[in-house]
Amino acid sequence: MTTVVKSQRASRKMLFLRDAYMRAFPNEQPPIDPRRIADWAYSEGLWIPTETAPREILRRKLCRAFRFEYITDPQGREVRASFPKVEEVITPDGPKRMTCFYPMFQAPAEIARQAFALDRRVALATVQQMKLDFDSWNDNNEFGETLPPLDLDFKKDLDEMELSSEYDPDPFGDADEDEE
Repeated sequence: MTTVVKSQRASRKMLFLRDAYMRAFPNEQPPIDPRRIADWAYSEGLWIPTETAPREILRRKLCRAFRFEYITDPQGREVRASFPKVEEVITPDGPKRMTCFYPMFQAPAEIARQAFALDRRVALATVQQMKLDFDSWNDNNEFGETLPPLDLDFKKDLDEMELSSEYDPDPFGDADEDEE
């Protein structure tokens, strides 16, 4: 089996630690427990935390908070509060992607279009990876089992999510009729 690494540098470091742990404990059975790997790697001195500037920590926390902030729109839908605008800027350390945020209803159309296009690419990449993983599991699982085909049509789910969540105790309007 080959491993294709599509991860960022930080993820590759974590996979290196996992692989080192698996070499140190070859009889370890699934599932893989990240806590045990972390305890082992830290105690062996294989991972030492690095200092991050306080302002950089704060900037990252702000970006995360802005990305996951939601508001209720005038129609009662829970929507994102802001859209990101990503720019590449040149810094002394080389090019970096910087993000600033527009309040959703104050974002120009081009910013909204870019945000939706990015979301669509992320969703497609997730679905593509799910399909690859699904097909591979069906072809290679050690149990010889096959799952039924994936339903990738989300229209039913979206339609269902738009249904009212209010409970009507008298859907037929006959609560005040006498029962016989």
